[in-house]
Amino acid sequence: MLRFAHPGYLWALLAIPLLALGFFLLHRWRKVLLRRFVSEPLVSQLAPDASTAKRSVKQALLLLSFACLIIAAANPQVGTRLEEVKREGIDLFIALDVSLSMKAEDIRPSRLEKAKRDVSDLLRKLEGDRVGLVVFAGEAFVQFPLTADYSAADLFINAVDVEAVPVPGTMIGSAIEVALKSFRQDIPTQKAIVVVSDGENTEGDITGAVDRARKEGVRVFAIGMGTPDGSPIPIYGATGERTDYKHDRAGNIVLTKLDESALQQIALTTGGSYRRATNAGNEIDEIHNELASLQKTEMASLQVTGFEDQFHYPLTLAIILLMIELLLSERRGKLLTRLMRVLPVARAVPLLLIFCIAPALGQTVRSHVASGNEAYGKAKYADAEAEYKKALERDTTSREAQFNLGNAYYKQQRSDEAQRMYSHRVAASKAPADKEMAYYNLGNTFFKSQKLEESIESYKRSLRLDPSDEDARYNYLLAVDRLKKQQDQKKQDKQNKQDKQDKNEQNKQDQQQHQQQNQDKQDQKNQQQQQPQQQQAKPDQTNQQQQKNQMPKQQADRILEALRNNEKEIQKQLRKRAATKIIIEKDW
Repeated sequence: MLRFAHPGYLWALLAIPLLALGFFLLHRWRKVLLRRFVSEPLVSQLAPDASTAKRSVKQALLLLSFACLIIAAANPQVGTRLEEVKREGIDLFIALDVSLSMKAEDIRPSRLEKAKRDVSDLLRKLEGDRVGLVVFAGEAFVQFPLTADYSAADLFINAVDVEAVPVPGTMIGSAIEVALKSFRQDIPTQKAIVVVSDGENTEGDITGAVDRARKEGVRVFAIGMGTPDGSPIPIYGATGERTDYKHDRAGNIVLTKLDESALQQIALTTGGSYRRATNAGNEIDEIHNELASLQKTEMASLQVTGFEDQFHYPLTLAIILLMIELLLSERRGKLLTRLMRVLPVARAVPLLLIFCIAPALGQTVRSHVASGNEAYGKAKYADAEAEYKKALERDTTSREAQFNLGNAYYKQQRSDEAQRMYSHRVAASKAPADKEMAYYNLGNTFFKSQKLEESIESYKRSLRLDPSDEDARYNYLLAVDRLKKQQDQKKQDKQNKQDKQDKNEQNKQDQQQHQQQNQDKQDQKNQQQQQPQQQQAKPDQTNQQQQKNQMPKQQADRILEALRNNEKEIQKQLRKRAATKIIIEKDW
C-alpha cells in the first residue's frame, strides 16, 4: 500500500502542464522573431548543428525532474505488509457530562476539564478495546461511535465543551440509553459504560436505563466530578475573565454539589464501581484495572503495518534527470565539447543534492516522532522511546523528540532519565514557552520521585515564565502542602520520641511518688489511731459545707420552668419551618 506523508505538496504537480505550455510558447515566439530577420532556409545554413528534438528532450527532462522533486517532498511511504491483526478487548462507551454545572471549579481547573483529562488518560491506557463517546446534558447523543483509533478519539474529547449540548439539564438515564443502543451487536463482546458526571440528575428516568443495562449484562462504572460541599458556577466573558456566577430564577447564586448517591446506586445495580475524582488521578488507574479484568473478546481486522519512507527514490531520479539534461547538448554531436562546458555547472550538483535531501531528512525525523506519538497514545511507551531515539539519531536538536522522549521515560517510571532529558531541554531552550514547559515537566518528575524541594523550585521557575499556568500553580501548591506535611510529620515523630522519653521519666517519678504516698498513708493511719476524736469531727464539718452550697428549692423550680418554656418555643419554630416548602427549578 502506498501513501504520502505530506500529500498537500502534490498540488504543485499542477504547475507542470503550465510549464510545458510555457516552453512551447517560448519556442514559437523565438521562431517568429527569427523569421523577421532571416528566412528559414538561411537559418538551416547558419546553424546546421541545431536540433529542435534535443531541445524538446531537454525541456521534458527538466519537467520530469521537477515532478520527481515534488513527489520526493511529499515523502511517499510504502506499507511493508498487510496482515490480519487480532486484538482482544471489550466495547466501551464513555458518557461525559457537559452540562453547565460541570464548569464549577471545586476541582481544578474545572470539573469538565478534569473529566476530559481523565478520559484522555484512560484512552492512553486502553489496548485492543473499542471505545465510543456519548455527551449529554438536557439530552444525549453519540459524539463518535465505537473505534480503535484512540488518537482520533482523543481529538474529539479535547474539543468537547459545555456548548456541545445546548439543552440545559443533566439526563444521565438518557446517556445510558443512547450508549446501550449504540453498542454493536454483530460481535458478542463484553460491554461497559463509564459515566463521568457530577451526578446532579435534574431530568429523566435513571431507573429504567439502569435496569436495562443490568439485564443486558452491561456494567456501568461511575466517576464523580466535584465535591459534596459544592461550588458556584462561574460565567466568563469574551476576554476569558470571570464576570459573574450562575443565578437561579430567584436571583440566588447557584451552588452545585456532587451527588454521589445517584452515581453509587447506578454502579451498584449494574455490578460496576464508583470512584470520586481527585487531583491525583488515581481513580482512572482503579477504573482501568477493573475494565482490564473484564472478559476479553478476540477481534480481527486487516491492517497495513511497517510504513517506510521512500522519498530517496524519486529524489535520486530527479538528480539523475538533471545531470542528463545538463550533459545533453542542443546541437548534433560534439558530446565531449559539451561535457567540458558542463563540468563547471556540475559542481553545483552537491549543493542541489543537499538542498533537496535536507527537507526530506526533516520529514523523516517528523515521521519517527509521529510514529512515537502513535505508540505513546496506545500506552506502548517502550516502542515510543525507540521511535524518539531514531528521530534524535537523525536530528539531535529535535525539540519534539527530546520532550517526548522525556515523557516516555516518565511513563516508564524512569525518573532519573526523564530528569536528565528535561534538564537538557531547560538548558537548550531559547523560547520562554519551551523553557516553561521543560521546567513544568521537570517539576512533575521531581514530585513523583518525592524530591519536593526540587519540585517546588521547578514549578516556581515555570510560573515566573508563565504566571497564568493554572496547572503549574496547582502543582506548586500541592508540592508545598506535601512538603509541609512531611515536615510536620518529622516534627511530630520527633515530638513523639521526646514525649516517650518524658513519659518514661515521668513513670519513674510517679513510681517514686507512689512509694512516698504509701509511706505517708501509713504514717497518717498511725496518726489517726492516735487522734480518733478529731477524725469524727470532720464529717460534721462536711455536712455543714454541703448545706451551705445547696441551692434553695424555689430558685431551682424557677430555672426549670424557664427551660421548659424555652423548649416549647423552639419546637414551635421548628414546626413552622417544616411547614414551609421551597421549590427550585434547575437549568444547569
